[in-house]
Amino acid sequence: MKKLLFVLMAVLLLVGCGNNVKIHENVNEQVAKDSMQVMDRILYNIDKDIAIEDVSEDDHKLFERFTNKYIDKTDTIPVDLEGVDKSVNIMAAASLVTYAKGVSLESDKEDIKENYEYMMDFIETGKAAGE
Repeated sequence: MKKLLFVLMAVLLLVGCGNNVKIHENVNEQVAKDSMQVMDRILYNIDKDIAIEDVSEDDHKLFERFTNKYIDKTDTIPVDLEGVDKSVNIMAAASLVTYAKGVSLESDKEDIKENYEYMMDFIETGKAAGE
């Protein structure tokens, strides 16, 4: 019974936390949402030991769209980022490139998770590294 209660409380806590991230007013909302979406899928795939070659069709399309828009800048309207928006994007872009190269080393996984933490800090505080 205690175990069931603990599980229910954990589920409620997780549901309550959700993805309720407060995006600081200094951060472009679209850049933050795109970067968080990509990072969430990268972390999910890493946790499930899914290689880039084996990602779902939806993830493949997401990663390709993000790459075209923010990394290769081959999108119809190129995005030019500055300040905290650039820092947010760099964390997600670097993580995607690392994931695409393969994350067979534990240190690669740790680097991606650390990038996620930095990115979320930038999004929530509106300040980039060194500001």
